Amino acid sequence: MESYSNSSPCKKEPICHPVSTCPTSLLDVFLKVNEKFFLCRFSDILKRRGILPDTQSGFREDFRLQTRVLLFFEQVSSLMANSSPVATIFVDFKAAFDQLWFEGCIGKLKQLGIPKDYLRWIDTWLTGRRAYIEIAGKKSRWFNILKGCPQGSIFSPTLFITYHSDMGDFLGFCMSHFFADDLAAVLAGSIGMKFSSQCLDLERKLQLFFENLEFYSILTSQPINYAKTEGIWFARAIGPPKIDISAGENKIRWTNNLKYLGYWITPKLGFGTFTNKSMLKIRQRIGMINRIRIAGPTSPTLRKALFHSFVLPLFTWIFPLFPLFTDKQQQGLNHFYYTCWKTPKFCKI
Repeated sequence: MESYSNSSPCKKEPICHPVSTCPTSLLDVFLKVNEKFFLCRFSDILKRRGILPDTQSGFREDFRLQTRVLLFFEQVSSLMANSSPVATIFVDFKAAFDQLWFEGCIGKLKQLGIPKDYLRWIDTWLTGRRAYIEIAGKKSRWFNILKGCPQGSIFSPTLFITYHSDMGDFLGFCMSHFFADDLAAVLAGSIGMKFSSQCLDLERKLQLFFENLEFYSILTSQPINYAKTEGIWFARAIGPPKIDISAGENKIRWTNNLKYLGYWITPKLGFGTFTNKSMLKIRQRIGMINRIRIAGPTSPTLRKALFHSFVLPLFTWIFPLFPLFTDKQQQGLNHFYYTCWKTPKFCKI
């Protein structure tokens, strides 16, 4: 079962470092059909045996991204309600799917009780792949691929999250939220202490978190991209203390806003930044529809179709968090939606 791949840049820049490239696998149709059949059987085993944790929401049936986001906000809000300082670390794994360790993956699947026939299929599917690099029409020699899942395969994401299904066991003292290769870890200071003592306790937990995470990274041969690993400090009344957290020689940067699974997060857990950015994007798309109307004759049916295709999905993306907004934010968003929908020049009904 042999597949081929060539390496193509995954960045938009015309010139980038080799570590910013990823292989693109060229899989034949027969292999894709074979993967689909095997994925159905493999997913059934994972579901019946309860192998995947509930904290993992990526690439799974009946698990939604919005549910993971709402659980994240609920946990942080509950901890902040106790007046505890809360820190959330957003971990970025370096070329996650391209770092899958073949022998380690097969060994872990064996420990999880995956049948031997399935293990042989996965081992055959992972090994024996070759690749070349093509730049400006010039091709390199063929070389063997010794790690990583095939990019573009429907089975790769499921195998990846199964391989890392035990990551939460190494981070048991914090609340972990997984979505595919994204990790958000929520840590809080112990209650019943002074704020200064809570901060010291939280600093100790943060340092222990990175020690355990680094140990897991080495154990599974899954490097961490510390340059893109960031943290947000949440506190109700008192500003964030000056806590410097480092993992080895890598210093972790604190930020005041961060985009997590498509939603903007701020230290006060407000939604002003998210709603403002979403409304700006909606205005830009409505402006695009208006320019089409001005450029030539259009029909109400066409304008309605454009609205449903380019504008309505953005409102749908906001909807899961709507109950968490303030009354003023809800009223403003209601008026904004009504204006966008009812304006005759955009969408006559």
